[in-house]
Amino acid sequence: MESSEIRAKFLEFFEKREHQLFRSDPLVPSNDPTLLFTSAGMVQFKDHYLGRNTDNVTRATSCQKCFRTTDIENVGYTARHHTFFEMLGNFSFGNYFKREAIQWGWEFVTEVLKLDPERLYPTVFESDDEAFEIWEKEIGVPGKKIQRLGRKDNFWGPVGDRGPCGPCSEILYDQGPHIEDQDDRYLEIWNLVFPQFDAQPDGTFPELARKGIDTGAGLERIAAVMQGVDTNYETDLFRPYLNHLQEISGKRFGEDHETTCSMRVVADHCRAAAFAITDKIVPSNVGRGYVLRRIMRRAMLHGQRLGLEKGFFAQMIPVVVERMKDIYPDLAQAKDHVGRVVESEEDSFHRTLARGNSILRDLIETLKSEEKETLPGSEAFRLYDTYGFPLELTLEVLAENQMTCSREEFEAQMTEQRERAKAAWKGSGMQALADAEGIESVSATEFVGYTEYDCESEVLYLFDGTAKADTLAEGMEGSVVLDRSPFYAESGGQVGDIGTLESEGMVFEVTDTQKSANGVFLHQGKVKKGTLKVGQSLTARVDEATRKKTLPHHTGTHLLQAALQKVLGDHVHQQGSFVSPDVLRFDFSHTQGMTREDIGKVEKLVNRWVLSDYPVDTSHTSQDEARASGAMALFGEKYGEVVRMVSVEPVSRELCGGTHVNRTGEIGPLLILSEESIQAGVRRITALAGEKAYEEIKRRDEVLAQLARQLKCPLTEVADRVEKLQATLKEKDKMIKTLREQGGGISIDDLLGDSKTINLGGEEAILVAAKVEAMDTDSIESAVKKISEKVPKGIIVLGAAIEGKVVFVCSVSKDLTGKVKAGDIAKKAAAVVGGGGGGKPEWAKAGGKDPSKLDEAISLVEGFLE
Repeated sequence: MESSEIRAKFLEFFEKREHQLFRSDPLVPSNDPTLLFTSAGMVQFKDHYLGRNTDNVTRATSCQKCFRTTDIENVGYTARHHTFFEMLGNFSFGNYFKREAIQWGWEFVTEVLKLDPERLYPTVFESDDEAFEIWEKEIGVPGKKIQRLGRKDNFWGPVGDRGPCGPCSEILYDQGPHIEDQDDRYLEIWNLVFPQFDAQPDGTFPELARKGIDTGAGLERIAAVMQGVDTNYETDLFRPYLNHLQEISGKRFGEDHETTCSMRVVADHCRAAAFAITDKIVPSNVGRGYVLRRIMRRAMLHGQRLGLEKGFFAQMIPVVVERMKDIYPDLAQAKDHVGRVVESEEDSFHRTLARGNSILRDLIETLKSEEKETLPGSEAFRLYDTYGFPLELTLEVLAENQMTCSREEFEAQMTEQRERAKAAWKGSGMQALADAEGIESVSATEFVGYTEYDCESEVLYLFDGTAKADTLAEGMEGSVVLDRSPFYAESGGQVGDIGTLESEGMVFEVTDTQKSANGVFLHQGKVKKGTLKVGQSLTARVDEATRKKTLPHHTGTHLLQAALQKVLGDHVHQQGSFVSPDVLRFDFSHTQGMTREDIGKVEKLVNRWVLSDYPVDTSHTSQDEARASGAMALFGEKYGEVVRMVSVEPVSRELCGGTHVNRTGEIGPLLILSEESIQAGVRRITALAGEKAYEEIKRRDEVLAQLARQLKCPLTEVADRVEKLQATLKEKDKMIKTLREQGGGISIDDLLGDSKTINLGGEEAILVAAKVEAMDTDSIESAVKKISEKVPKGIIVLGAAIEGKVVFVCSVSKDLTGKVKAGDIAKKAAAVVGGGGGGKPEWAKAGGKDPSKLDEAISLVEGFLE
């Protein structure tokens, strides 16, 4: 049975049993320690299990996209490890429970897939008697075939430190005695998870009010069983990729262990990369972008082992799209973008590989000569830190040479680097504060700054820069924690507010506001007057003018992202931002530089929305509902169960905790200053909005008006006039170049006419020694070369005063250099004018500081030669 049929039959089976079909969402961060990303299950349906959903869905089914890299080194070397895989699942939220889940699971595998019941073996959690009895008494599986397993194997969750979790029951399939590895012989094809507890941070597990079901059946594994093959890579899911690799490499899958493993790696990783990039993840050096870069570069390295040239990875993308587009149409829509990202990463990888490989090979040769087998971790760290050469690639190349690396030493170097970064970090002193006495027990700050610029507050905690303090005296710097605050603490790219904390006889100037991991706002600054004490009541007042310059920049970034997606495509996704009173920077996924035309379109679109004066609304909702409404989120950002959504209808919806204008008209003009690359696949736009944009526009107007005055033309004609001036200058540059090539105005014929024949040690030679008028040194050199061409056996010495200094250029025919050298002549002449110089026997240059003695220096040349 083909994988597409398995997928379709599974979803159809549960839709007939009143399960609502959920399409696989874009890959989202997963808190499951074994998964990097997932798109469903307990992550997607957490609110449903806890009863917080509002869509009234109590049964669901889906085919989930999952991305796993916890054991990447095994991918390609085992039968079943993958980075990307598909998980079929059915879910119940307070509707049915263990009985139906087990019954339907058994029905599907035995009646739909028609697997032999004799080859199926269930497992249950060690204390789950309910599930055991259902299998034995209701399904009819003999008790001796049902295995009880412990928490490690048969208990699932929770997501994070709290939330739905519970025991599980697996269905194993016996592949037959020809499989020697028992774990691989008895293959798990379906995991039935029973979320019945709500884990709490204190370690307790109260029962869920709505007990549920969360099952997962690996499509790749079921396909292998249904198609009668021993590994997932031999199924129709991977066959097109392997066929393509065989065609372009000239090698055969299965011909030897190394070829087989490398083809598996490339086949798996190209599929994973295509899906990840489609879901707006881009290769980078941090976070999930680094994980993507890591698997892409691992695939490229294995491609090289197959003899494939640069560009092969990009050629794999259309193969992936063709194989998967029917079930995942967004792959086809993003194909061009994915291809560009892959091509860019291949270029970057080959540059990195060339540098790192060369150094690593030298290190390996040194180790061999010293009869050593272990590369110091410090060298592996240098390759990683200085040249960007991944540790994983270092380890693989070493393994090929039967060598190892000290990973402990590498990790120690990484730790040292982090500590140096912490020690060198200037600014907020957050690390020292995090370690301060009692800070962990301070309650989160109540933020009132969405609607208020000032409020009455109480001081809960003081920090003097090194430790907890009871007071801060006048002139002291430190951090202040309040019970409530109108100050926005830096987060989401928006800088922290500034302002003052004031009470009778005391003023504390706030120069920055930061936020700890547990939501405590840290008002950082200096006591300007009086003494600040714990327990003191005061007025916290934000600098309103500065905040109001920040608002247009933040709302402007939302409109900017929406405009970029309209102009460049849906692949554009925020990768980071910086929002301040003075400027905004917006980083986004895109593989090539924007054209001037595209930048103009984006800027025009944003300003059109500004002029439309759309209302900017905020609302609080669940993550599920926000995403369902089309709200965009910053990838990798951690959001709470209830999120704040900022909407500019009909233009933009984003999850955002920042401060914004009330209507787009308050943004004022938005002006894009620049667009540039900051790393492979990520671009940055720098822009101004509001008052800052107006100031820049006025400055440009003043510059333009000044140009118009200098050019004596109307403003509208400045560009044409400058263009004409440039054309004129270009023509004059050509004339100067021609003149210089002809000797720079120096009369060659006159100089030849004044030449002399001298006796040079019994041999006659022509001497041309003269003072000339020249515009630059190039003109003198050109003249000397012209004369040399006409004097086959001669000595030419030309000197000129240029900008208050003397320049000599001297040439001696090659057959005369045995008697006199150009460098000696130039040095003698330069000495007269208070300078020096020299050169080769045939050609030399020299200079001096006294133009008044130039004639004397020239006249001495003949005497020196004779």
